[in-house]
Amino acid sequence: MEIKTTANFDLGPIQALVREYFIPYETSHASSQEFPTYLVEKMHELGIFLSPGSKEYGGKSLAVADLIWLIQELSYGSPSMAATFIGNLLGYSALLLHGEGEFKERVARQYAQEQSLWSFGMTEAGAGSDLLNIQTTARRVKGGFLLDGEKNFITNASHSSHLCVFAQLLSEKGEKEGISAFYIQGNNPGLSRGPALAKIGWQKANTGSLLFKNAFLPEYSILGKAGDGLRILTHCLNRSKTLLAAMGVGIANRALDLCTERLSETKRFGKPLLEQATIRHLLARLHTQKEAAWMLTCKAASTWDAGLDATKESSMAKLFSGAMSVETCRQAMELFGARGYLHDFEVSRLASDAKGIEIIEGPSFVQELLIARMVLPKMNGNKQANPNDQFRLLQKDLKRAS
Repeated sequence: MEIKTTANFDLGPIQALVREYFIPYETSHASSQEFPTYLVEKMHELGIFLSPGSKEYGGKSLAVADLIWLIQELSYGSPSMAATFIGNLLGYSALLLHGEGEFKERVARQYAQEQSLWSFGMTEAGAGSDLLNIQTTARRVKGGFLLDGEKNFITNASHSSHLCVFAQLLSEKGEKEGISAFYIQGNNPGLSRGPALAKIGWQKANTGSLLFKNAFLPEYSILGKAGDGLRILTHCLNRSKTLLAAMGVGIANRALDLCTERLSETKRFGKPLLEQATIRHLLARLHTQKEAAWMLTCKAASTWDAGLDATKESSMAKLFSGAMSVETCRQAMELFGARGYLHDFEVSRLASDAKGIEIIEGPSFVQELLIARMVLPKMNGNKQANPNDQFRLLQKDLKRAS
């Protein structure tokens, strides 16, 4: 079926890439944690990493409603490569949405002319969702800042040439001036990288740590204004959660297609399992839940594209789609029988990939806190959250929940 998106974005080359390269690689390297550089190169050749960038700087200016179709297709063949794209987009979007002037144009044009990756340096081992407790610091010095600290569980950490990093801004006297966002080049002196981490899901996506020791950043490296870090973080993450919801749909699509193929070929009691009434009813429910997740994702995307804040919609979409994809893959493993528990069969890998959606960029209980604050403004004396204050209010909810 030919699909037209809001920008008449042609999905044909993406679908061909997924079926010709992604699926064969994932199935033939099921237990490998190696980062598939050549798949990233194929994505660059199609301009996938430039999809959200402004045409003014060499990008394609795709709307969020287009990007969810892209993510759904990538996730169908390799959630790892979809995660690589989303991690890249987080860092890149911080520049596009909050960079300014000649600096923004120079970095964006440089990125458009090279095959490189971005990282989004937010998470720390001792902070997690407690973002007000970020320990990485950027101390003011003559001509700029000195960055010190460590970021953990960072996508593309071993390979990124461009980074957006969040740190507590300090005055020359060491006084706190608020969490701020900074751009740093991947070859900056004072930046080093930890080893790649082995994961149970998204195994082909690179995840590692970033270490900063007296890394000098010029004054123009700050994104937005001093102390704007939480606002920038909120904006980028909330948009990104919409793409994670699309990933859940892509994973579920693949699991359901594998089940249909397997069950139509497997006979029990004299007929294919796909003709068993109980199984058909189960698959009908799973397809319905998958479509419901897609509708939530589409609503979040269209809300962003309308220029409105879609924090509630994106949190709902991620929460629902994550749970849906985990349940769909769990049922798929059971429908495959003992084979579903073997690494040689793709459904076992999909189940691990799906779980990542419930954890990454805020686990499900954090999404529930955000949703509750926005749909139940009077509960426990809560006031409805201003988008700029969401993370500060969330920290209070997390402390109350603990």
